[in-house]
Amino acid sequence: MNTLHRTWNHLLNTLGVLCVAMLTLTVLLTVLQVVFRYALDSPLSWSEELARWLFVWAVFLGCALLVHQGKHMRMEFLVNRVNEARVRQLDLLSQVVVSAACCAMLVHGLDFCGRVTGTSGSLEWPSKYLYMAVPVGAGLSLLCLATQNPMKWAFPGASLVGLLGGVAVFQVFLSATPLLSLDLSVGWTLHIVALSLMFLDVPIAYCLVFAAYASFAKQGDLMLLPISQSLASSVNSFLLLSIPFFILAAHVMNSSGITHHLIRFASALVGHMRGGLAQVNVVTNTVMGGLSGSSLAVAVGTAKVLVPEMEKRGYPRPFAAAVTSCASTIDNLIPPSIGMIIFSAAGAVSVGALFTAGLLPGFLMAAALMLTVHVQARRRGLEPSSRPMPWPERMRAFRDAIPALLVPVFVVLGMRLGAFTASEAGAIAVVYAVIIGVTAYRQLQWKHIPVILKDGLGDTVAIIAIVAASAPFGWALGIERIPQQIAQSMTFLAENKWVFLLALNAFLLVVGLAMEYIASLVILVPILMPIALIAGVDPVHLGIIMVMNLVLGALTPPLGVLVFATASVAKVKINEVYKEVMPFFWALMVVLALVTYVPWISLGLTQWLAP
Repeated sequence: MNTLHRTWNHLLNTLGVLCVAMLTLTVLLTVLQVVFRYALDSPLSWSEELARWLFVWAVFLGCALLVHQGKHMRMEFLVNRVNEARVRQLDLLSQVVVSAACCAMLVHGLDFCGRVTGTSGSLEWPSKYLYMAVPVGAGLSLLCLATQNPMKWAFPGASLVGLLGGVAVFQVFLSATPLLSLDLSVGWTLHIVALSLMFLDVPIAYCLVFAAYASFAKQGDLMLLPISQSLASSVNSFLLLSIPFFILAAHVMNSSGITHHLIRFASALVGHMRGGLAQVNVVTNTVMGGLSGSSLAVAVGTAKVLVPEMEKRGYPRPFAAAVTSCASTIDNLIPPSIGMIIFSAAGAVSVGALFTAGLLPGFLMAAALMLTVHVQARRRGLEPSSRPMPWPERMRAFRDAIPALLVPVFVVLGMRLGAFTASEAGAIAVVYAVIIGVTAYRQLQWKHIPVILKDGLGDTVAIIAIVAASAPFGWALGIERIPQQIAQSMTFLAENKWVFLLALNAFLLVVGLAMEYIASLVILVPILMPIALIAGVDPVHLGIIMVMNLVLGALTPPLGVLVFATASVAKVKINEVYKEVMPFFWALMVVLALVTYVPWISLGLTQWLAP
């Protein structure tokens, strides 16, 4: 048994190293592409395709690692509200559903690979080797599931119960000849199955995959084959490569001490104001938005550093956590923004235009939060204003922060001037972050790189898995013409642009209460885009409204992902943080109204910087 256990651990470690190596190689290939195009004036024809293939394989193999670690994103709607026994039952249900979905991906994926013909464009490799990533990743995920025992049963083979249950569910519901199927249309089956499983805290990606297979199972194997194809094809995108690149750049900069320098710079700017350290919190989150694009990552990182310091200066811990969670919403408006990249991929909108459009709304959010901090600090008698930092110290703080501050400027200007794509900008940002971490800040050591790459891989796979799983979901919606039907049924709203925008905001606020914003984007963009175009809403403006609206849902119950994260780090009760969040939430709602009804706030800078 010990030999088997060691062999299994060795396999997992090897798999992790392989995924990290593939992700690293995608960075190097993308940078190499830029070097050959500009420095050598000899563009490479194969580098982009190889990078995309490596990315596809890294994602689907990485899914198996996340299954083993239990780190796939889920809504956590029930697990934080029930006792331990119920949590174990929910985990067993997740194991069964994920096993069934993986069985479907394995069986139907192999079937598709056996039928596919043709070769890739530049490399001229057989296309089936790209699509083979789906069944191989699913098979490895099943092996990982076979080692899990969520109910903690003691009898032999207990860890196989969930897996065998999944195999049975696959045969009954998801096979090409299912024994049972819902007597509903494809559209109703998709939504009922996916949403029901999400609210039972099954990982979001597998909810979408399970629902897609369940919807078409009764129509035979020919309708199941495109699901496996779309899973891989959706990830085979050069634009989506920008997500892991920006995530890696943020991890590198955090490990190089960037957070310390940015907090010092923020203190130099606003530390003397009323509610000084809370103001620093807002400014730090705003600047960090130019490095990460992930509100959750920045919220956790900032909370760890600033909440204890704020408590020392007399701020109640719930208030400190509330400021942090609300300020972290800015990170999805300031470029680079993961939410905008996903909107761009789902809606075929220029990511460079979205990045530029997010700047002014992001700064408006920061201004609204700073004003609210001032009012709240004055009302509570928190940290009165003090003398500003001497100018020599301010300049030193600014000088130390310059390497980090250049990243968002470099990304936005480079893309708007057509110098490089979002993915190339992300890859260059990774290399740049390593260089300044080693040379400028001198806190990054080469031994830290493997850990950074491993963390970046986990964050990437958790996000991209949902994007991949939404592709067959979206394909199924398209087959049924559901977006078009919804658009036609809502044309009465589209007759008046301003009424449509009001209804859009109300709808998105409700969605944000109950769904994770990445899943909401990939599902809703194809549905809402046609209606918005009929109403005369600019697609870039729509993107800013959707990203801003849905990320505000991370501040509201019952989910409130950002509130949960900061409350956990601050070690305070969630309901206390929710209470403190409300003044800041309403300030952000005012900004949302301005951004919605004054399109120039989003589109003015984009039009000015248009290439």
